[in-house]
Amino acid sequence: MNGKKIYQHLMTGVSHFLPFVIGGGILTALAFLLDMGNAAEATFGASTPLTAWLLNIGGLAMDLMLPILAGYIAYSIADRPALLPGIVGGLLALEGESGFLGAIAAGFIAGYIIILLKKVTKKLPRTLEGIKTLLIFPIGGLLLAALAMLLVNMVVTPINIGLTSMLTALSNTSAIVIGAIIGIMLASDMGGPINKTAYLFAVATLTDAAGNPVPSIIMAAAGSSAMVVSTSCAVAATLLPRKFSPNLRAAKVGAYIMGLAFFVEGAIPYVIAKPKKILPALCIGAGVTGAITAGLGITLSAPIGGLETLPLVSNIPLYFLSFIIGTAVAVFIIYILTRNDEEYTLEKDEA
Repeated sequence: MNGKKIYQHLMTGVSHFLPFVIGGGILTALAFLLDMGNAAEATFGASTPLTAWLLNIGGLAMDLMLPILAGYIAYSIADRPALLPGIVGGLLALEGESGFLGAIAAGFIAGYIIILLKKVTKKLPRTLEGIKTLLIFPIGGLLLAALAMLLVNMVVTPINIGLTSMLTALSNTSAIVIGAIIGIMLASDMGGPINKTAYLFAVATLTDAAGNPVPSIIMAAAGSSAMVVSTSCAVAATLLPRKFSPNLRAAKVGAYIMGLAFFVEGAIPYVIAKPKKILPALCIGAGVTGAITAGLGITLSAPIGGLETLPLVSNIPLYFLSFIIGTAVAVFIIYILTRNDEEYTLEKDEA
């Protein structure tokens, strides 16, 4: 298995799951934007029948993105028999909260399990061909992929416990340090266990020891730094179009909307395409934003960031400034790291 083949399988998964990311993310963001007046309420995002419906549909589409990613990575490797174990493996990654990294693992595991089963059953008589298609590949592939995902997801729990303990230990130290760490964690795995741990830790700071709601510096750091992740990819695809494929350039509109609405998932296709160049830039940019926001003492009193909760930010101009600085840092690093990459011809793409 060489690097070119791995990239090809990943891009097959990306091309199929991209509409789920964009469509689901935009509808979810729209629900929160339309419900902006209820940002301080527990029902935020679903306070009206319209926003509740949008949130539900968007959430369903977003939930499908990991199974589709895993399923079509597996399909690229081993054709149609790999779709079932790949999709279910992606569902198990979603359920186990191992995020898009777990889904990628599920796709490759399912694909190569089917390749193995094809080799093992290669010498079976032609009269048993139907048994292979109807029983051996779907049942054997599904069971083996599910067992493998048990091991993948088992890694998640100790990661969550360890990271939460680390954040708790650091919470009484420098606000700048904890803000930077929160930003880096939110950007590091695009909605996976590290991201979820940082987000839930930030949300927990919105109440005091007595359970009363309080504005939170850590939540503000999370809110501003999470916006950097998808937005930086969109800005980079706008300013550096030749460095991104047509699919990624087309995805920038969705990434803008998702980024400004606090969703990091809009960056997933960019990170998959250029992981060594995009991910470090996003982590640094988000970390810078988190550090600046926390260092300035800005607070947020809603359990989500983005434009929809701006009225609940203590200092909107400085909140925006920290977001802009972090985004600029991330885009500049992307520019530096991709300057020698292959360039795409815009005229052919547009034609």
